[in-house]
Amino acid sequence: MTHRILSTAWFVVFASITAPSYAAEVEFNVGVVTESRTYERVELRKAGAVQAQPVRVSVNRVTVALEGERITGERITGEWTTGQVPGQGARSQDFPLGTDVQATTRGNKLLLRHSDGSVVQMRIVDREKPEEDDEERN
Repeated sequence: MTHRILSTAWFVVFASITAPSYAAEVEFNVGVVTESRTYERVELRKAGAVQAQPVRVSVNRVTVALEGERITGERITGEWTTGQVPGQGARSQDFPLGTDVQATTRGNKLLLRHSDGSVVQMRIVDREKPEEDDEERN
């Protein structure tokens, strides 16, 4: 009898592990783009076993006013060494200043939905809540 219970328990465990699991649908809200720019910076990247080498990268930065916060996300789109042409694919231009955008957050990621339905993930680098004026508190 113990063998039967044990084999049934193993079947239930195996079935739960192998069953397909579906991620929860991400709910996007409307936000307003308050900053959108692409800039370059130099980062140190490990080039070999010991040495770190300066590498120029292109960074897309987008700030969205969403749910009472200003959330800033960054995404590195290309990297090149000095003298090379930067990579294409800058995405900050896809979200112009002052436009509405479908956005949400997941952990430390800012997700922005394009008009074509694709989603851009950006690493959140800053979150600001608006300061209340002293007159409003009184």
